[in-house]
Amino acid sequence: MTSRKDTDAERAALTHLKKAEPRLHAAAQRHRGAILSRVKPKRTNAALFVSLAGSIVSQQLSLKAAASIFARVEETLGGTVTPDAILAVPPARLRRAGLSDSKVRSLRELAEAVTTGELNLLALKRVSPEEALIRLSALYGIGPWTAEMFLIFALGAPDIFSPGDLILVKQMQKHLSLDGASRKELAVHAERWSPYRSYVSLLLWKLSHEDN
Repeated sequence: MTSRKDTDAERAALTHLKKAEPRLHAAAQRHRGAILSRVKPKRTNAALFVSLAGSIVSQQLSLKAAASIFARVEETLGGTVTPDAILAVPPARLRRAGLSDSKVRSLRELAEAVTTGELNLLALKRVSPEEALIRLSALYGIGPWTAEMFLIFALGAPDIFSPGDLILVKQMQKHLSLDGASRKELAVHAERWSPYRSYVSLLLWKLSHEDN
């Protein structure tokens, strides 16, 4: 269900989009009320940790494969993905759940950073997106794409664009005639969507389903 806050945010984004990117404005009208509903910002450190751990597990995997492996990881950890549970389980057991060595290391370093207080996930809501990306990317295995997805879907940051996301690249090429544009050029183009880059990204992901 779309909240009043979501409705107000969508209305503001559409008003901006009509001027900044009219070619996408009409497409956005077809999906009113169904774009921001994908974002469910997490309100606790525990929920944010599960979300970020899930992002790490899902790297370079299809949604179906990622869900299957994450379910096995949950089972291995006793049903709940927490920093303490990850650090208490031998790495070999996590690998048997379907994780690569690098993902096991990434999860363990994330768990260690949260446990020691080096990283406070909830505090990332109180700093700039740029600072949040820096803090997340300082951890092993968390690159720009993973950090950007976390900001959009877990923190609910409104103005994030991920030039490394293949779906966004393809949709910008299709709808905005940007064939051959580099990631840097796409990022520059997306600046015209600010301060609603997350909304437009969500719209482009939504439009990608129309291709299937």
